[in-house]
Amino acid sequence: MSRWLALGAVAIFSSGCGLLIDGAYLLTDRHTHQQVEQRRPTDQSETKPERRLAFEGPELRVACEDVTRGVDRVWTVDKDFEYQGGLYQAHWIPVLLEGIIGGALAIGIGVRCQDPTSQISCNLLYGTIPFGIDVSYSLVRLLTINPPKLVDKRLTAPHTEARSEPSSRVAVACDSETTVVATAPAAQGARVQFPVEPHGWLRPEEQAELIAYTLKHHGTQVALYSGNRQVTPDVGRCELLAAMKTANPTGANVPPDCVASAPRP
Repeated sequence: MSRWLALGAVAIFSSGCGLLIDGAYLLTDRHTHQQVEQRRPTDQSETKPERRLAFEGPELRVACEDVTRGVDRVWTVDKDFEYQGGLYQAHWIPVLLEGIIGGALAIGIGVRCQDPTSQISCNLLYGTIPFGIDVSYSLVRLLTINPPKLVDKRLTAPHTEARSEPSSRVAVACDSETTVVATAPAAQGARVQFPVEPHGWLRPEEQAELIAYTLKHHGTQVALYSGNRQVTPDVGRCELLAAMKTANPTGANVPPDCVASAPRP
């Protein structure tokens, strides 16, 4: 019996979420801010050389491409809104939350109190009344609070920006400065680099040396360089070996300390 009385007390003091939302609104400055990026296509496009690591069979290949992307005109709109008497649509929270809790309590207590063996008083149903009151209050607030009103709008200076999705990719020959570089922690081994053939492949002996180096040294990172400039993100040891293993299950073995992962696209 004491457990149900405690539950009724919790019900009384845990309701009132709608009033709390309005109390929080009174502590705000009645304004909210929104920043929206807007884009508009232009007639322009840009083509840039790109290089990426690819996996074919058990081997690593370098894809050298000329990638064309459309160019958009981009600007940012800063909007200031003023609340209209409360937080718009926020009272859905108590309607749903307290409606579910209060309804479940009312059904549970109502069923149990009808059982003579349960020794539960139906007076506990009064503990669900605060939920019903706050749900009703929140429904009224949902109908009376209008959306925030726009009171100010500012536009930043527009600039051009290439789209993330390319419109075309054209394979080209890799230049002589393109190299695959594997770097291990200084305490384990020196950096090794392998020149890339114009068609994007490493020589077979260099493929084997790269795999052996990666298997030997924990923490190895592999990336593409053009001269002294890194042009792709680092690919970790486990990711590299897992990709080559996935491309050809009979190829490079993934060490036990690596968790197999999908190949980098």
